[in-house]
Amino acid sequence: MQARDRIGDRYELTYPIGRGGMGQVWAGYDERLDRPVAVKFLRQMEVPENERETAVKRFRREARAVARLDHPGVPVVHDLGEHGDDLFIVMQLVPGMMLADLVAEQERLSVGQAASIAAQVCTVLAAAHAGSLVHRDLKPQNLMITPAGVVKVLDFGVAALIGPAEASRLTATGHTLGTPAYIAPEQAAGDAVGPAADLYAVGCILFEMLVGHPPYEGKTALDMLRQHMHSSVPVVTEHRSDVPDDLAHLLFCLLAKGPADRPAAAAEVAELLLPFAVPLPGSAGRAQAGASGSIGGARGGEVAERARRRPPQDLAVLHARAQELAEEERFAQAAEVLEQALEQAMGGSEPPDPRVVPLRIDLANLRMLAGNYRQARRDFEALAHGLERSEGDPDLAQHCRQQADVCAAELGEEAQTSTDTSLG
Repeated sequence: MQARDRIGDRYELTYPIGRGGMGQVWAGYDERLDRPVAVKFLRQMEVPENERETAVKRFRREARAVARLDHPGVPVVHDLGEHGDDLFIVMQLVPGMMLADLVAEQERLSVGQAASIAAQVCTVLAAAHAGSLVHRDLKPQNLMITPAGVVKVLDFGVAALIGPAEASRLTATGHTLGTPAYIAPEQAAGDAVGPAADLYAVGCILFEMLVGHPPYEGKTALDMLRQHMHSSVPVVTEHRSDVPDDLAHLLFCLLAKGPADRPAAAAEVAELLLPFAVPLPGSAGRAQAGASGSIGGARGGEVAERARRRPPQDLAVLHARAQELAEEERFAQAAEVLEQALEQAMGGSEPPDPRVVPLRIDLANLRMLAGNYRQARRDFEALAHGLERSEGDPDLAQHCRQQADVCAAELGEEAQTSTDTSLG
């Protein structure tokens, strides 16, 4: 796969955001509906021939099962199809920050933030478990926090639809499903896995958010699996004194060795977490745009690469590409390309080079044409304020004010001149 490839006669690939044992995840655009998407591929030729038929069946089941899981914490599935020898799922592209990156950046989250994230995950699990879906591979790399503070559970897929008998066969051949740092004892032992295994993983993730590392750490995966099965349950208050006793008790129960000793249901855990939860700050979602799904290998492998930004491109090429897309009335995609061009042109300079003003006006116009009136209004108001402050072209400043008013009218809001923004 490469950038600009067209899939299913309507999806244009833009840049890769993940790779695993069986394929790739790409960011892309739906040309017909002018919206960003994630395209997840199963590359059949990369799957061992004796496992190919099973992998294809799983991939199709994943798309259908996740499409039925109607919950705001699960990325939307848009399409399923074939491209040459490959299968693909088209899903919602989720902007935000992976929980793994947030923990790496902050080391320890506040009690309120950690409780809020865990509670949101449990509401997703409650819906999934009601539909007989078990994730089996929850981990910070599969949790995305959007700029609005909504937690999205990613990769609700390949492992979720494998029955106990199939899981036992995989374990017998050394292919245990799940990630060692977050795997339930019964899962590590190759026993039947149910909703309680997901709750155990929530416990591991909650412990890591509060302490800065998972409850068990080993030099090898096998050592870690043995600790999950046989080591005593760690007490979070021994690592962090400000964790309330009731929350510490809940976490201890989530990490119980036996499934029957854990809380009975995800909804119950969410309810117990809510008293400790606080709204997530906007900074939690400020990082990269991430994929709505990752690639699970035929043996439950995890994604090898983190989501990353698109590589730099020539400014003139980007501008020409934006114009080409605008002529095709793909305004949202054109705006994204132009935004990338603008970032490169500005280079982080403060105040911005006046030569980028035409680019910013073009971007605001594209956002307005795409129906993103709120962001376009902010853009036009910032432009007008910056031009007035710098004694720039008064006619251009007035034009920007008028465009901002048009956006306000589309939003059903009164025109309101902003004075707290700048051209930067």
